[in-house]
Amino acid sequence: MTYFGQACTLIEAAGRKILTDPWLTEGAYFGTWFHTHLLADAGVAPETVPKDVDYLFISHEHEDHLDPATLRHFPHDIPVLICKFPTSKFRCYLETLGLTNILELSSGEPLGLGDDDLRLTIFSTAEYTNDSALLVEAEGFTVFNETDCKLGYAELSRLGERKIDIGFYMFSGANWYPMMYDYPEPVMLENVRRRRRALLKSLVQRVKLTKPRIAVPAAGPCTVLDPQRLWLNSPERGIFIDPEEGVRALRAADVTAEPVSLAATDRWDSGSGVERQAPAGFRLPREEYIAGAARRMESRIAAAREAEPAAGRDLPQRITSYFEAAVRALTPTVRERIDAALALVVTGPCGGCWTMDFKAARPPYVQDRIAPGWTHRIEVEDKLIYPFLTGREIFFEHILLSLRARCARRPDEYNEPLYHFLYEPDPVKLHYWYATH
Repeated sequence: MTYFGQACTLIEAAGRKILTDPWLTEGAYFGTWFHTHLLADAGVAPETVPKDVDYLFISHEHEDHLDPATLRHFPHDIPVLICKFPTSKFRCYLETLGLTNILELSSGEPLGLGDDDLRLTIFSTAEYTNDSALLVEAEGFTVFNETDCKLGYAELSRLGERKIDIGFYMFSGANWYPMMYDYPEPVMLENVRRRRRALLKSLVQRVKLTKPRIAVPAAGPCTVLDPQRLWLNSPERGIFIDPEEGVRALRAADVTAEPVSLAATDRWDSGSGVERQAPAGFRLPREEYIAGAARRMESRIAAAREAEPAAGRDLPQRITSYFEAAVRALTPTVRERIDAALALVVTGPCGGCWTMDFKAARPPYVQDRIAPGWTHRIEVEDKLIYPFLTGREIFFEHILLSLRARCARRPDEYNEPLYHFLYEPDPVKLHYWYATH
């Protein structure tokens, strides 16, 4: 196995090569997310990956797991293994990228590749969102790649009976809470501390349940190199945890697994064990490496920001029509569960203010103002939300993951139904989920 960062691994077993969650460029989510270490420093780029990869496994649609620029370097008919999710949105998105050989696998059902010596099993998340994990069994060894997938307790316990040799685990925050919320400084610092503790505690619990021989803190952290957002890398202000901290948490918990931190191009071989291939600079203290990388990338980031297309003047009409139709399509059961008034503040030349009132008894649900009774607020640039409104960006969550939006909520409580609506506002899926949960 060769590790490239996040959940991207190249697995070579039984004469075949499987590449998982390929993200081999920099600047995901509107240019904000970079790898823990710049892949170019290790000579890694989409064009340097072996051309004879037999299969791709893609766990879900997030750009740090599914990078269109990386996928363009593979044949359009390469077999792509994905989980069979409740809706076809993920598969359809892959098809829009030109991929024609997509194999949807039901959760928990093993697939033999070529012969009985190589078997893959995909496991679906226990949550509303689309995500999946991968188990590979070959040549008497077992590899587990959790990706960002949140599996249930029972599933994790069953995996613990599979005698996993090496497992790659989510351990760091990979979203915008609490950093992008409007909290007073003391509240922000405490929320960050609490979130980091919870993330590391969860890592320890999942490693204990799955019982790998070697545990690698993998998916989760990004490095933010935008000069205006370098504070997001700070342990006091951000939730992007250093992999070495994940290793220390596992050691402190006295897990039976051997905790190992891998950097891009490091390898694990079933015969020889861990092989350090990454450049020596990748072992620098995280703060020192980030400072140097930010200086090198500053001009590139500035040029990318300058080149971002402006929003169209029809943005106000598009916002009203999109959200009015999306809220109107929901059943009363779902609107009642959401129970929110979402204020949207769009800055920039084509911006404005709107409120999506899920509490309204009847249409219209969209008001061209900030309602006094708003419960949640999102502030975003017009040029970031416009691609979503025109269909060039089909995932609203990518805007929030860009860490270029500000949020607030009152009361300060997580509204999961509202998040699910923003994630995938499919009215049938939402109704089924909230009618049965």
